[in-house]
Amino acid sequence: MLFIFVLCGLASAISNRSLDPLITMIARDFDVPVATAALMSSAYAFPYAFSQPVLGPIGDFYGKSLVLKCCLWLLAAVMLGIALAPDFHVMLTIRLIGGVAAGGIMPVTMALMSDRYPPAVRQLAIGRFLTAGLTGMVFGASVAGVMAVTVGWRSFIYLSVAVSLAAAIAATFFLKLPPPARRDHAHIRLSDAISGYAAIFANPKALLCFGTVCTEGLTLYGATPYIGNLLEKAGQGTAREAGFALGAIGVGGICYSLSLQWTLRLMRRTTMMMVGASLLSTGLIALALSAPWQILVGAFVVTGFGFMLLHNSIQAEVAGLAPANRASAFSMHSFSFFLGQAFGPIICGFGLDHFGRPWLFLNVLVLTGVGLLASQMFRRFPTASGQF
Repeated sequence: MLFIFVLCGLASAISNRSLDPLITMIARDFDVPVATAALMSSAYAFPYAFSQPVLGPIGDFYGKSLVLKCCLWLLAAVMLGIALAPDFHVMLTIRLIGGVAAGGIMPVTMALMSDRYPPAVRQLAIGRFLTAGLTGMVFGASVAGVMAVTVGWRSFIYLSVAVSLAAAIAATFFLKLPPPARRDHAHIRLSDAISGYAAIFANPKALLCFGTVCTEGLTLYGATPYIGNLLEKAGQGTAREAGFALGAIGVGGICYSLSLQWTLRLMRRTTMMMVGASLLSTGLIALALSAPWQILVGAFVVTGFGFMLLHNSIQAEVAGLAPANRASAFSMHSFSFFLGQAFGPIICGFGLDHFGRPWLFLNVLVLTGVGLLASQMFRRFPTASGQF
């Protein structure tokens, strides 16, 4: 069962990262400015975020596995449509649909895993699942560029189609999970969604969870799109070195996943949050100090490790916010995280234009401060049975 979940995470991650290194080639082939082609990223992030408040209640009402299977098949169709798109506007429209499709994969899968695994092993299971997403991040950022140069940018999109199709087939035929809870009416109503979210936010941990991950997206991933530009301005590298730095975040996350079982034996969850908050700004500090790209890559490995210490611990807390509305809870988590990612580059771009690299120290202060504050505030809550 874990293999199917991992395959789903890999499909979602590859669809997310596959177009980032290809923007320049897409712009050239469709004769549009690079800035216009870069809208492909926003065309994914915004529908991903804003579909969450809808997909979560649907999963809780009709069944998480049904939503997952439908979204996987839709994602495979979307990736095929992108590969065959005759012009940029068609591709951009299809990419918007892809954001909605992917929005029903990662959060729903984590909700399903939380249903299946008890609290004592839940964080370990989710951490292993996230390894697939991080592998997809590294794979998508590096292999896509190589394949684009050798056999054309559409070739990697076809590979994404194959992975998404494999995940859809595996989930359809082998993912057998209990049906949703019985309801006193046949179709979902607005009141069902409202009551579900009310139950989630009745838990005092909810705002702390969602506010922390929104800050992560706003500050850390608000700065990462500017790595290449900052390296070029300093004469320290090009898009290749920027790709290494971005991939290093995934490498750090994989290191976290490989050491997670050992880490869980050594640290309480709140300690993991505190250590993670202390480490995850390392890459931003190196970027602000204009460190050589080799040091920058190493710093972002540390960032990836620290990010996962904090982020995965928050995810484990989200699983317990409202067990009867778990899909909605994880959807709100993803909504918060991607909303931060959507607005972060806008805010960081303004800051860099007006204040230069010193603006990044503000990102560092906010990111580190919120992470440390969250770790201390979580200590005030009682620990549930089977958790740590």
